Amino acid sequence: MVKKVLALIVVALLGTATYAAAACTAEEFQSKAQAFQEAAMSAAQKDPQKYQEALTAMQNDLPALQQANDLDALCNFYDDWTNKLQ
Repeated sequence: MVKKVLALIVVALLGTATYAAAACTAEEFQSKAQAFQEAAMSAAQKDPQKYQEALTAMQNDLPALQQANDLDALCNFYDDWTNKLQ
């Protein structure tokens, strides 16, 4: 029984360590926001429709993400929209 509990604890700790390593840092967030801004500026010139979609998403989705103060969610938002705009 003790071995099973120890095994579960080890698995839980490894899972937590993996999640912590995958977390978006403030520096990564700033980098992703900058990449998004550059992609948005390029899209504004090349594809105004995509740019408008990004602006709408920013107006609708971004305020809630910012209020939640979840860097992972914000990083994912910027990654997704940077990819869509490229």
